[in-house]
Amino acid sequence: MALMVLTLIPIGLVMAERAEANIWGELTNTLYAWHKAIGFTVLLLMVVRIAMKMRMTAPAYPDALPRSLQIAAKALHHSIYLLLVLVPLFGWAGVTAFPALITLGGYELPAMPFIPENSELAAQLFGIHGTLAIILALLLIGHMAAAFRHMFKKDGIFKRMV
Repeated sequence: MALMVLTLIPIGLVMAERAEANIWGELTNTLYAWHKAIGFTVLLLMVVRIAMKMRMTAPAYPDALPRSLQIAAKALHHSIYLLLVLVPLFGWAGVTAFPALITLGGYELPAMPFIPENSELAAQLFGIHGTLAIILALLLIGHMAAAFRHMFKKDGIFKRMV
């Protein structure tokens, strides 16, 4: 999941930059196709992941971890999970409204129900998608930094994360 999201971010930035510069061609189309395919896969995997998370419990935090950090960690995880659902949903809604549902190999994503074809709506949805993606990227960077901090600190948190 992390590898897919870390792949989506640079692809999304490059394809958006190319679109903004009105550079259309095989590379831009390929970037969009991969971005949509990977993004939709993230959405589907998140549904599975959330279902699994509801059935399983996470390991307990070490007693030495202050309660405030436990609350912060839970808030961060909930925020990441929420964004891992919202970001692809807004992207899917955007490509439905645009419409641009074709992905890799000519495969067409299903249109999102109740989203009309409307270029102004698509622009708004893509704007929200991009903003939420940047927030998600920042949260993931913070999460990775915390993971490395705990790995070097050897306080048992990294082992819990793994």
